[in-house]
Amino acid sequence: MAVMLALFGCSASAVEPVSTPPAPGSVAPNDSRLGLTRATVGALVKTARAGDRGGFYRLVSDQDPAFHDRARLLYDNLSTLPLTMLQIRLEPTEFALTDARQKVLGPGAWAQRGVVTWRLPGDGTEVDHLIWLTFLPAGGEVKLAGTNDQPSGNNGNNGNEQQPSWWLGPLSARERGGVTVLAGSGQSLDRWTNLAAAALGNVREQLPAGLGIPWNGSVVIEVPATQRDFESVLGKPAGNYTSIAAVTHHAGAGGAAIRIVANPKAAQLTSGALQSVLEHEMVHVATRSPDSPAPIWAEEGLAEWVALRAHPGQRSEGTDDVLIRVRSDGPPSALPSDGQFRAGARNLHLAYAEAWLACRFIADRYSEAQLARFYAQLDDGRTLDDASRTALGLSGSALTTQWREYLHQLARY
Repeated sequence: MAVMLALFGCSASAVEPVSTPPAPGSVAPNDSRLGLTRATVGALVKTARAGDRGGFYRLVSDQDPAFHDRARLLYDNLSTLPLTMLQIRLEPTEFALTDARQKVLGPGAWAQRGVVTWRLPGDGTEVDHLIWLTFLPAGGEVKLAGTNDQPSGNNGNNGNEQQPSWWLGPLSARERGGVTVLAGSGQSLDRWTNLAAAALGNVREQLPAGLGIPWNGSVVIEVPATQRDFESVLGKPAGNYTSIAAVTHHAGAGGAAIRIVANPKAAQLTSGALQSVLEHEMVHVATRSPDSPAPIWAEEGLAEWVALRAHPGQRSEGTDDVLIRVRSDGPPSALPSDGQFRAGARNLHLAYAEAWLACRFIADRYSEAQLARFYAQLDDGRTLDDASRTALGLSGSALTTQWREYLHQLARY
């Protein structure tokens, strides 16, 4: 492959919002100034969505010349993205700026935290993110003067909270056939959109009936410009997801919307490989994997199985290595544990291949309908034994034994 990047993705559970305790120097503003500040924020949103560049810039302070480019970035993104909703709710507490920032903006400037709520076509619900805004009084009104000032003791990302992709850098966007793609600088919007639209068509066709999980057939894909932006959108520490091609996760602070975030390095994959990655992730969206109590092997195995059905002859990346190990050491003693799918785990590709082979075994030995029913039972919180008895008519231990025999048989050819 062109890059050392796993040919699979994963789903991630929700990240709860982190509250910020009052910091030294925080005060509650008087009602009059709070009203002015909220009016400014509301006007910024309104002018951006209306494409009123002049009106937007009139609300931006020029006290810090370096802020001009940042303000232009935010306007360009917010005025062009296909947002179906955008709202900023400003929290009332004001926070003092650092001495260095006060030297630039003056002693009258302050920072406040806001909750930005936004939604794209394809989102199941709104997405919330926490942001920081800096304000400066000017001639009886309040103007926006910055977006990077946090109170003392705050690390700038509130313990790795997720950040909106449009907050991080220039974006382009496109909608096609149920897919909404947001692409950062350096990413080919045409290529991502074409591959995503083809992937979505395959998933809609190949997803087995009987899963019992409602899905509107739409997806949102964010492709950040850099590895750092990829981690910021996910709200993950640097380096944790370096080798993961894409992640399906709850977008925002404790929200219910599920989006796909692609590693920008995934663009170096061949078009066929990248489309398979997107198909895998779209299955996670369709089955709401981040919400599921099913074991991860079932989530990842089903996603691999659906994705690879659209490409006859393809196998999960680690299949050859799994069969080599079966020949030398015998089949694994149990289905893959959740810990084997942890980002950065050793032999991650083997866990994905074993999961795929488990789902393929069930579909081949029993039926696609029974695989769907089996997964639906696990997704409903049933144990492996209960799900297997209900859907397949055998115990969980017997299922594991048959799967091990299946691997042994495959390894002989």
